[in-house]
Amino acid sequence: ARLGESLWEFLPRSVIGGFRSAIELERTRLRRKELGWWSIQNHILQAWSMTLVLFGGLIVVFGWRILPYLLLQAVLGAGLLETVNYVEHYGLLRRRKRNGKWARCSPRDSWNSDRLVTNIFLFHLQRHSDHHANPGRRYQTLRSSQESPQLPAGYATMILFAMVPPVWRYVMDRRLMAHLGGDVTKANIQPRKRARILAAHGLDDELRTAA
Repeated sequence: ARLGESLWEFLPRSVIGGFRSAIELERTRLRRKELGWWSIQNHILQAWSMTLVLFGGLIVVFGWRILPYLLLQAVLGAGLLETVNYVEHYGLLRRRKRNGKWARCSPRDSWNSDRLVTNIFLFHLQRHSDHHANPGRRYQTLRSSQESPQLPAGYATMILFAMVPPVWRYVMDRRLMAHLGGDVTKANIQPRKRARILAAHGLDDELRTAA
């Protein structure tokens, strides 16, 4: 999620982009194994097949009247997942090395919300920074880090804030700037708003130089 990007702009970009990325990554993985797309080892087709079996079984048991509810819960589930993704990464950008490659994920690269209620109901999901920095660590042992930027409230509250872009920007933009030491050039900025955001932070000269 980018600085200046609303949740409603982010959702279609993330869903469509994630879908395309998943297909490309899986196609590359299968190609390395000299397998075609329709291989039984295709993880995407495996997941889709499980969904079809589950939905088909429920339709057999409860009839076609259950289909709208299945579709609704699927949309809500995907929407909630992407909204949490938005909340966890808003405005943050991993630094690049001198060779142009991205640096390894650190606890500074995602937002945490180390709060009791979120911790109990979401199984340490709020300690998201440690998950990024140490992806092999089990969720029960995820740790807090003083290096991680902290959300001002729990996930439930932040999700509600995200649904109202002016409220979200009021709460989060200054917190993001504080985390970045006031240097907006370190943020992941919405491209079409980049000139306006940089100018708002007094970086007009940088814009002219870059042009």
